[in-house]
Amino acid sequence: MKRMARKMLINSCLAAVIAVSMAAAAGCSPKKDDKSSETPTEAPEERPTEIPTSAPAEIPLAEIIPEESNLTDEHLSANGIATRDNGLMRKEMSSQYLIKHYMGIGWNLGNTMEAFRTTDSDKVSDYETAWSAPITTRETIDGLKKYGINTVRIPVAWSNMISDDGKYIISEDYLNRVEEIINYCLNNEMYVIINIHYDRGWWGQFGSSDPEWQEKAWARYESFWTQIAERYKEYSDRLIFESANEELGDRLNDEIDETTGYAVGTRQTGVLTEDERYDLVNKLNQKFVDIVRGTGGNNTYRHLLIAGYNTDIDKTVDGGAGRFVMPRDPYNEVNKLSVSVHYYTPSTYAIAETEDNSWGYSGTWGTESDIAGMKANFEKMKKFYDEGYGVIVGEFGVCTAVKKGIPDYYYHVMKNCKDMGYLPVMWDTGLWYNRLTGLFKYSDVLEKILEITGADAEIPADADITGKEALDFIEEAEFIKVFEWEGRWKKNDGSNTALDGGKVSAEDESRFVNTTSVTEGMNIVFNSWGYQVFLSPDWSKFKKPCFRVYFEDDRADVTGALTIAYCDAPNGSWNGTTTYEYSSGYINEYVPIDIGQLEKHNVLMITFGNSPVVTRIELYDSAN
Repeated sequence: MKRMARKMLINSCLAAVIAVSMAAAAGCSPKKDDKSSETPTEAPEERPTEIPTSAPAEIPLAEIIPEESNLTDEHLSANGIATRDNGLMRKEMSSQYLIKHYMGIGWNLGNTMEAFRTTDSDKVSDYETAWSAPITTRETIDGLKKYGINTVRIPVAWSNMISDDGKYIISEDYLNRVEEIINYCLNNEMYVIINIHYDRGWWGQFGSSDPEWQEKAWARYESFWTQIAERYKEYSDRLIFESANEELGDRLNDEIDETTGYAVGTRQTGVLTEDERYDLVNKLNQKFVDIVRGTGGNNTYRHLLIAGYNTDIDKTVDGGAGRFVMPRDPYNEVNKLSVSVHYYTPSTYAIAETEDNSWGYSGTWGTESDIAGMKANFEKMKKFYDEGYGVIVGEFGVCTAVKKGIPDYYYHVMKNCKDMGYLPVMWDTGLWYNRLTGLFKYSDVLEKILEITGADAEIPADADITGKEALDFIEEAEFIKVFEWEGRWKKNDGSNTALDGGKVSAEDESRFVNTTSVTEGMNIVFNSWGYQVFLSPDWSKFKKPCFRVYFEDDRADVTGALTIAYCDAPNGSWNGTTTYEYSSGYINEYVPIDIGQLEKHNVLMITFGNSPVVTRIELYDSAN
């Protein structure tokens, strides 16, 4: 569930809303040896095949099928990528059986291959790191394996590097990089899911009143899936394709820029009625199955993941009305299809990070009613399970570590899925797992993961815990001002527009940060979408550090909550997150900095829940 704007700030969930204002189309020409150059450039007149009214029956298995290895000696794939995958396809194994017995629990490589920039680049790494994710390594995936995590979902924005000739040819470099990450997983005997994610929000073209935009949307969807399916069809059944993310549903009516066709906002400006959107979702999912199966080879038997309506449980189940239906797959005697939904319920707990919002907030979870309500929600998906389909909760999680009851929330999601034969895949953009060290960052959440997976892995000695109370404001009167920054920092450029990853460029700086003066040695860095500031002076010289912030306008609806955390480097993975609500009165207070956290992670991160203009940041130390 990526409602994209939030991922930069919270490194947590919600990928789809983060870039609703993006408009630049990629302009990268394909290499001459691009194997996908014969991709169709126009949508055929008859798009979907017949939509079925019932699912093929699941064929029960008398005994558990042994888990065969997918590994062989290292060799080069047809695309020249190093792999150990042997292309094993277990034709008799259904998706439901695979999920229940072998896929375990999963983890999302969030904010990485689905990240994008406002300016185009011909370097894949510029996109992979655009939202502060580090370059994904083999060690990142190895670290997950030791915790018993057996599935990795890789969200992908294929529009990042495509041809500008209207043929939607994906860059060979981008296809190669995704294939490298796929193999980090496959070489670990893990399962991996790839999809077409938010992808700059072109999905709203489907709901346009202009038939030309509708045709372009169909052409892009078909071109992408033809290229993806052809490119990776040699791989074993541990590689799974997913038709879309959360965009198959209401977001087909998203507002688009009339020049670029990419999303410009979250307003619904399309012309499709809800019934028409359901019908279109069914047709898109059917077309996905048709394309993949039509490429032949291993794709004839590949397990496919079908995005539910909005990936929302209630919208997908549809109260029994039957407007959402699974596609037809006549190629397999056993069911090779699963349905994907996401779980961030209740949103006031799982999504809302602070009290300073208009749509509700809950800071705790875990009552008997909470637990029963979660189970009841998952039981709704038995409708599909009983028909023989697999069920995958492709994303779940809580978007902050400061709330109470997070370990229980994670445990009950995973336990319900395990009991019901579903696959849970936790959403993570760096909040829970440190990709550089290969270690989980919160011991209480990790304990629940290990309880479910049964893995014998050590809990890191410096792991934090969730739900910690914020330190009290410091009342001491005698302070020494050590460092000061003055200027004008317009947090997040005052909008939900994401800028390029990394350090602020001179060209972008004037958009949201202008420095008037800064004390030498303060070591202050603003990240280049303006979401956070990072401070790394020599903390060893401090006895009791604290800071104060000042604003042009310090009203609650302007500043929002104050969030601080600790990193190993600017834009790095966060630890020790603490949130101070506006109502707690952090304005003009001396906000304490946790020395214990600084001893482990020596960069202080500061950000705010809304989009204030910060005019001064002061660092103090105790005079005593």
